[in-house]
Amino acid sequence: MNKDRIYLFKHTISTRKIDSKILFALLVTFMLVAITTPIVLAASEDNVVITFDPNGNIDIDISLASYNFSSTTAGMWTNSTGGAFTLYNNGSVPMDTQIRTNATTDETDMSLNASGVPPGTDEYAIYIEDLDFPDYLTTAYGAEFDQGLASSDSRTFDICLLIGVNLSANHSWQTTTIFFQGSVS
Repeated sequence: MNKDRIYLFKHTISTRKIDSKILFALLVTFMLVAITTPIVLAASEDNVVITFDPNGNIDIDISLASYNFSSTTAGMWTNSTGGAFTLYNNGSVPMDTQIRTNATTDETDMSLNASGVPPGTDEYAIYIEDLDFPDYLTTAYGAEFDQGLASSDSRTFDICLLIGVNLSANHSWQTTTIFFQGSVS
């Protein structure tokens, strides 16, 4: 009987050794799986900031560089015709064009009337036609006269001049400058 108990005791211990080896192997396997498996505890967010310098330029050109209306009659429009002037975009990106002029002639004898109503005494008005948005010139860049002129493209246009009916004197030759500005379209 003692032999049976001893055998049973040895058998139980050896079985438990096998069970503990299996248990140890399973524990190691679970630990390896846990270490190699990513665990998402909560959602997160991150970002990347990029900086860049756009490569493009505006290069506006106008030809003719000057124009002589010669003798002009007060109260009547004097116009260049047939697209006498050409607006060029020599840049690498499409451009919009704004135009302005001086508040007075260079001689300061006459003042610009930018309202579109007939000019008064010693006033003149300049109107640009044949561009996208024909309009009277003002003394500041503002409204666009042409929009989206493609790189290496051009547009022809005309300039119209109207002198007020009343002049305070028989003025000498008058000169004014028209400025063109291109901006990214």
